[in-house]
Amino acid sequence: MDRPSTSRQSVEKVEMYEVREHVPYQAELTRAPTAYDEESGEAFDSSWESAWRALCQLFNLLHHMQIAIVVFCMWHFALTSAPNGSISNLQLHIIFAGTGYQLFLVEAILTLHRHNSWSFQMSKDSKRIVHGCLQLIGSIFVIAGTFLGLAEVDMVVSSAHGICGVIALAFSLISFLTGIAALFSAKVRLMVKSGPVKIVHLAVGLFAVSMGLISIAMGFHMDYFSAPQGGLSTALMVFTMMILFYVLVQPIYDLVSTTRNSM
Repeated sequence: MDRPSTSRQSVEKVEMYEVREHVPYQAELTRAPTAYDEESGEAFDSSWESAWRALCQLFNLLHHMQIAIVVFCMWHFALTSAPNGSISNLQLHIIFAGTGYQLFLVEAILTLHRHNSWSFQMSKDSKRIVHGCLQLIGSIFVIAGTFLGLAEVDMVVSSAHGICGVIALAFSLISFLTGIAALFSAKVRLMVKSGPVKIVHLAVGLFAVSMGLISIAMGFHMDYFSAPQGGLSTALMVFTMMILFYVLVQPIYDLVSTTRNSM
């Protein structure tokens, strides 16, 4: 009576062995040891990389605060500069063009920043989607703001602020179009290579945002804004230039690396 059960068990062992031998070998994953805090009883990561990442995100957050301060001051001046409370084309120009460059287009670039405080955990595709949406909204604001400013001066551009603004508008539109081309050429593999188009998009976008922020800084220096604001206009110029320099760091690195990979 015991022999059939014994043979059945041996068959089951053979079958189990045959199944297991086809399972690929998986090495045991080991994690780097973490430091242990005896007082709190918690383990924490003592990596210098984590500390550096936190500092970079804090620095990034400070620049977001500067962006918010500059945009708030532009809106406050535009909405309160007229004694009777009316809003002219020039004031709408400040609101739309300033918000388009200083908020939407700057944030569109910071979305792709590796240490951006609100997008660093997003996937690359999600970052591209948010980047494209912010660039679209910023381009609409810039177009509306620029033409409102041109309507105020009867389409005559004579100041350095106006010339930089028109140049920034033209390159912003080119950057938006090249961004769409780079996106679709990478996704559907069109005849147009995505590498050169991406390089053009980065270069044109950097120039457009640079001219836009330089135009805003010149606007803060104009008598129309600086006379009633006093020292605040100087502070806003400094903030704008600090934002510009910070925004250019990551795109310039991406531009150099993309150019090397395409060669």
